[in-house]
Amino acid sequence: MAVKKRYGFVIDVSRCIDCRACLVACRVENNVPLGYSRIWVKDLGVQGTYPDLQHGFVPHNCMHCQHPPCVEVCPSGATWKDPAHGLVLVDTAACIGCRQCILACPYDARFTNPETHVVDKCNGCIQRVEIGLQPACVATCIGGSRLFGDFNDPASDVSVALRGARSLQRLDFTQGEIDTQPNIFYINGDVQDKSIAPHAPQYTAAESFWRKFAIPAVLTGIGAAAIGQAAAFTKQLLDGEKEFEE
Repeated sequence: MAVKKRYGFVIDVSRCIDCRACLVACRVENNVPLGYSRIWVKDLGVQGTYPDLQHGFVPHNCMHCQHPPCVEVCPSGATWKDPAHGLVLVDTAACIGCRQCILACPYDARFTNPETHVVDKCNGCIQRVEIGLQPACVATCIGGSRLFGDFNDPASDVSVALRGARSLQRLDFTQGEIDTQPNIFYINGDVQDKSIAPHAPQYTAAESFWRKFAIPAVLTGIGAAAIGQAAAFTKQLLDGEKEFEE
């Protein structure tokens, strides 16, 4: 039986030079409006003590989490995690533009597209990956900082990079029942900076009510209805047996 894929990114922090070629390639490939971006590079500034100084840059995009909060809050099912490869995707035809997923994302990786009026974000260039190509940002990264592949394939670029890494970090967010387990790994550099740390998901009053009260109430109602139907069906069977015996 074929092993399910687990697509994700490895970012070699030591190799990013902030050339922004990845941003341009992503915008062209995915028709991203001017002034918006599916991916970005965070400038950490000059680090270290003279004369041992270095300028740090950290590429970012959607973390394609193992347990994405954005999927949980989407009322229309437009945001979903593809079981075939694990990328978190957006069905633009189903998106109602409620912005619940934008508030729930701990990484600020989503935005409302002003032209389509629905949510937009990195999709791992799945349209390219499905025909054997690398995501646009990876294909154009002249420093080789961005890597993409299947973590379940030991021979993939990401698996090889992880095995040879000098250091490994992940911007995981854990709070209460939330444990995102992102599928972006940062290697060969320190990314523990407060300016790029994930934050707690934010929920509107309506979303909080929906999560805490409406959903449990609906599930309780469904359960009660199912039990009632089962009881009525059982009674009907017993009554039928009694009539048959008489």
